[in-house]
Amino acid sequence: MQEQEPSRNPLTKQTHRKETFWQIAFPLILGVIAILGLAVCTVMVASGGGNVSQAADASLIFLIIPTIVMAFILLAVLGGLIYGMARFLRFLPPKFFTLQGFFCHIQAGVKKAADKAVEPALRMKSAGAGWRTFKSELTSRKTQNDIPDEGF
Repeated sequence: MQEQEPSRNPLTKQTHRKETFWQIAFPLILGVIAILGLAVCTVMVASGGGNVSQAADASLIFLIIPTIVMAFILLAVLGGLIYGMARFLRFLPPKFFTLQGFFCHIQAGVKKAADKAVEPALRMKSAGAGWRTFKSELTSRKTQNDIPDEGF
């Protein structure tokens, strides 16, 4: 029985594919082309000089073998990491989306509680500001009525 994959956001998936190409595949392709170019240049240079001794060639091979073995070990580790990330990328995005929704719900509750906690202080401040405005309107009308009209 196959486990059904949860649906993903198509916009996020499209953005992820673009980023995957430009951040992973494109640099990898450039690196492979550069290594192949260096290999071709090395072969061309090495084939030009006919005085290379067999002992030097054999010692170079023995120096290169440990590097190749370590490179294959690192390649296997990298392949395992890539496989693991591919498995996690099927599992994690829907779970993180659910977690994000949960935290949005918590955020809304905290905001509502904070608004309720501040509401009495805001009412007092707004009532005081309204009273001061009312009082200043009354005093400004009295002073405007006291000024004689000069016929303007």
